Amino acid sequence: MAGRRLSRGNPAQGEQMRRILCLCVVTFAGVFATAASYEARQARANLLVHEVADNLYMLANDPAEQGTRSGGNTAIFVMSSGVTLVDTKIFGYGQDILAEVAMLTDKPVTRIIKTHTHYDHSGGNVEFPDTVDFVVHENTLAQMSRASCESVTNCDAFKGENAKYLPKTTYSDRRTIGSGADQIDLYYFGRGHTDGDTFVVFRNASTVHAGDMFARKGLPFLDVPNGNGSALEFGETLKKAVAGIQGVDTVIPGHNDEPLVWNDLVNYSGFYNDVVAKAKAGKSAGRSVDQVVDSYSVPSQYSDFVAEPDRLQATVQYVFDGQ
Repeated sequence: MAGRRLSRGNPAQGEQMRRILCLCVVTFAGVFATAASYEARQARANLLVHEVADNLYMLANDPAEQGTRSGGNTAIFVMSSGVTLVDTKIFGYGQDILAEVAMLTDKPVTRIIKTHTHYDHSGGNVEFPDTVDFVVHENTLAQMSRASCESVTNCDAFKGENAKYLPKTTYSDRRTIGSGADQIDLYYFGRGHTDGDTFVVFRNASTVHAGDMFARKGLPFLDVPNGNGSALEFGETLKKAVAGIQGVDTVIPGHNDEPLVWNDLVNYSGFYNDVVAKAKAGKSAGRSVDQVVDSYSVPSQYSDFVAEPDRLQATVQYVFDGQ
């Protein structure tokens, strides 16, 4: 049964209320993630749709629920002749995404852009028609095509018969798709969360989907061992994104339950790079990783950001290791 709850806010002014369409997903007993998923999932997650701009929506998790839930946020962009999606959550939610698209438009899904390779952003790819144009950064295609990988990377999902879902459209640094109201700009600024993170800009909507380069207002998960991510380059990539992307007001984050605003991304860059600077300074001063972690506190200008202990420990350790 579907229920809808409507409200509207102005994202450019940083207001939190958006028009929210509540998609109450029917619960099915005994539903489990397959090998394509990183962890088992036994209950259906409730999904919410936020109207970000005309013809642009963010399909997110319900903040009342906890855990992985359905995975990362999906952007739904209704174009003149079809629908572009950005990220497809974990395996098992492809039909939920299609059901929500059908509530918004009768146009078919014609393109799926992946911000990166991880299972919680690409799991649903194999549940769509293989006629869809899958678009990724060239490094992400390399990750998806690996002979073997840890389950978080999700390369096993695209083996055998499912190799037909491997993207055939890639780019290196920047690519523009479509024009006018349908224009989408893809940006790659370097390593960070993985080595193939794409920033997806919906030009007419003044919105960017940042993927897990800005998952939420906390320190990132850095997939250094599996995805060739980098703690050191993550901060530089954020700086390049802030400097290189123009005309954006709203941010669709990788996992945050509501859209954010451009200034949040600007401050996120400052917050993260402050952690790296303090880790470098501590190492130069002969301090240990634990000493740097124990002495760290979030600067007052970034008080709405959180430095989770495990993420802080990992980030500082990677900086000490030169990664």
